[in-house]
Amino acid sequence: MKVLGIDGGGTSLKATVAQENKVIRRTILNQGVNLSAVDPKQLEQTIKELFEWSGDVDLVRAAFSGAGSEQRKSLLREIMAKYFHNSSLQIFTDAEGVLYSCYENEPVVVTIAGTGSVVMGVDNLQMVHRAGGWGHLFDDEGGAFSVVCKIIKAALNYRDGIGEFDPIFDELIHFYKVSHIEDLVDLQRLKNFKEVIASFASHMKITPLVLRILEEDLQILLERTKRILYKTNARKLYIHGGMFKISQFQHIFAKNLSHVEILRLKHDVDHMLAINKSLLNLKIHM
Repeated sequence: MKVLGIDGGGTSLKATVAQENKVIRRTILNQGVNLSAVDPKQLEQTIKELFEWSGDVDLVRAAFSGAGSEQRKSLLREIMAKYFHNSSLQIFTDAEGVLYSCYENEPVVVTIAGTGSVVMGVDNLQMVHRAGGWGHLFDDEGGAFSVVCKIIKAALNYRDGIGEFDPIFDELIHFYKVSHIEDLVDLQRLKNFKEVIASFASHMKITPLVLRILEEDLQILLERTKRILYKTNARKLYIHGGMFKISQFQHIFAKNLSHVEILRLKHDVDHMLAINKSLLNLKIHM
């Protein structure tokens, strides 16, 4: 059986074709395919280009950012079926893609903390469990957008005279190339404001304020992780996302979960979706 594994994100699409669990070819298209942002015509052109590269396959396992909405998932399925009409289609979110890529015929949990955050797991009955990932307006604690928004809010409180100064405020002004703290409010007017705001997290210094915010957000992310670990009875936990590249963040997270094996996600999701034999036995929820 020939399988096409796809990992579609906001800046690129990665794809692997495998036959009998052996990789035939792999490509990276430098075109964003986040379903909540990409134009349908651009999306179709990307899928057409992908099909011309891969040719017919028996099964497509496609993980796309923004595929959490049934409407957007239906649009992608319609476009995919237009070109991959001889293929079985499995379409799911990017977080589900990470989870399925880690599945090895036993319970497993993944905690993702990138721009946003979500925890997902599979139990021994192959049921998928989830906590968080409800969007930037309602949660995503532990994600870069949540953390940086709280830092900016603290800076604005300082500007209003109702909060204390922290050195991170000067870093904000320098990073975003603004003259005054109040100029930071213009970030919310940008079309890609989530990504722009979240981008500060990878550059910020760990000041007393930043550490306090990290600890507050981590408490919620940890509670969600513990809940999914309990529901799945998993003993293996994968972590993924830019926030885990911050040493203090990962240290606080790990020391509260000493009873499980914590692993960094090192494989490419598209690669594992194409070759992972365990997925043949998993009842994937599409």
